[in-house]
Amino acid sequence: MKVSELNFLVVEDDESQRGMIVKMLRALGATSVREAGNGKQALEVLHAGQGQPQDIIICDMNMPEMDGMEFLRHLGQEKFTHSIIILSALDRALLTSVEKMSEGYGITLLGVAAKPISRTQLEALLARYQRAEVKPPPPRAAVRVFSLEDILHGIGAQQFEPFFQPKVDLKTGKVIGAEALARWRHPQHGLIAPYAFIALLERADKMDELTFMMLRRSAVACRILHEKGYPLTVSVNLSLTSLADTTLADRITRVVRDAGVDPQYIVLEVTESAAMTDVAPALENLARLRMHGFGLSIDDYGTGYASMQQITRIAFSELKIDQSFVKDFTDHPAMRIIVESSIDMARKLQVKSVAEGVETQQDWDTLKSIGCDTAQGYFIARPMDLVAFHDFLAGYRPIATSPVSMQEWGKIHVLVIEDDEFTRKMILRVLRELGYTDLTDTDSAEAALQLFEADAFGLIITDCQMGGMNGLEFVKLIRSGKTRALPDTRIVMLTAFSKTEVLGVALALDVNGFLVKPIVPAELENKLTNAMSERVHLRPPIAYASINTELTGQPITAQPAGRHAPSITLDRSTTRPLNAHERQLTLGELRPGMTLAADIRFSDGNKLLSSGYTLTESSINRLKDMEALLQSKNMVVRENVLQG
Repeated sequence: MKVSELNFLVVEDDESQRGMIVKMLRALGATSVREAGNGKQALEVLHAGQGQPQDIIICDMNMPEMDGMEFLRHLGQEKFTHSIIILSALDRALLTSVEKMSEGYGITLLGVAAKPISRTQLEALLARYQRAEVKPPPPRAAVRVFSLEDILHGIGAQQFEPFFQPKVDLKTGKVIGAEALARWRHPQHGLIAPYAFIALLERADKMDELTFMMLRRSAVACRILHEKGYPLTVSVNLSLTSLADTTLADRITRVVRDAGVDPQYIVLEVTESAAMTDVAPALENLARLRMHGFGLSIDDYGTGYASMQQITRIAFSELKIDQSFVKDFTDHPAMRIIVESSIDMARKLQVKSVAEGVETQQDWDTLKSIGCDTAQGYFIARPMDLVAFHDFLAGYRPIATSPVSMQEWGKIHVLVIEDDEFTRKMILRVLRELGYTDLTDTDSAEAALQLFEADAFGLIITDCQMGGMNGLEFVKLIRSGKTRALPDTRIVMLTAFSKTEVLGVALALDVNGFLVKPIVPAELENKLTNAMSERVHLRPPIAYASINTELTGQPITAQPAGRHAPSITLDRSTTRPLNAHERQLTLGELRPGMTLAADIRFSDGNKLLSSGYTLTESSINRLKDMEALLQSKNMVVRENVLQG
């Protein structure tokens, strides 16, 4: 809708600022602009002009007689349908509270801007407006209320079924699982959402029948998906009232195994408050379920109580950040801190972080940039039945980082170090084709060190074997803080996978990718995208100073970097019996913070990582890059040190 078609009301006590906003609106094409000096005057304008309602109200907060908060309260109480833009010089945290207050009053808020607002900001906020047809609320009789008897009859008639909402890996963009959400397919009233039946069943202590119906159907759906080539996990909610029954874990295990599904593919989601009730039986059930191989997710994290205490006494494998924190967190510093802290805590506890309520590309990009593992929400897909979910999977393409972020990466200052002129020019040409514009190149590490005197580089692509200083020694100088380069600069190493000695040292130096010669443009793009999105986690500079970077033909390995974490063993034998508290892992199950309990070797016998090495996101990614060269693909985690 054009700005010229909208009616505006500007509420601001400062005459000069009010005049400036009016001028901006008229410059943007507005023809109908009214003014008020405070909230009381604004209400008088609205009451006097109800035949011609204002579409958008631009309102200050700190005003005499009636301030902006009181004015907004009146708008909510009188059911005015205007859209609001809040302007204020107040603290951002206080403005966030005002936003939440506005939502509580049912006000349509286009956004909040600090004073003085620019024309560009104002134009962006106006672009969010959509005129909506005002409809009266439905009569109370239209809201269907079901009795407990109705609901139990529906359960007995098998009218309930799981709807599946995809869970997507933020790093790869691939679907890795789904949450099963209960829906009632009522023969007369159509599809009924959980709010109409869950609370009543819980109050009547009748949740078990629905829980096990959902579990059976979800497990069968999981098996069907596996048979069709989609090896996904399925998450099922456990009710607050179910955990008091000490037979629950064994009954759940029987149902899942009878459906032909290994428990490792089922994640049981438990709310914070659920795990706090009747504590001893709940802990027994949850521990037994974990022992049987089920994943456990702490659902709606942050909305319950005793959160910190709970996550330390239950062996959760997943922390699910509630959508109330994820919604609009990119625009709210306080919310972003909560989300980032939750993700960081999950990483340190070596469990997966899942953000629910992801609704925009901006949400996706920000969560990916701060290291969240998994996303779920309307941006990906709404919940759907099994047939629709299978169709969704068949047509799904991995979600990419937004073009805006890719453009930002293209502005990064890149340094290319390669002594072969032909290879160097080819890399530069491909980089330009990919949109990288700020490029510098040189033919030696020594020359590169001189460039650091004047320039900072966000990304370095360096050959390994060059005349003079080799690329590994060059990277070692950067990581150990011996140059003017930033220690956490992204570094991609040019090498050949036949050089296992080089790969071992490069991994020890925490490079952000390997690029194999000859250069393939598509592979270069993929490696650079991964390198720029990867979370950099470096050890102290002194840890790199002792790494031997001389290419002598002898194996050079990464040494221990930590002690207090779960231990992982990679053995040559895939058949050795597991010790107590050990569980076999794949590369895809490795998590940052785990510590190796045995050496990892290449298939040629060269040692890659030494026992005691603490894994990071970068080192796990490099192991995946080199998977075909590893002596063994089997890994064992010692769970007895998880609390250490």
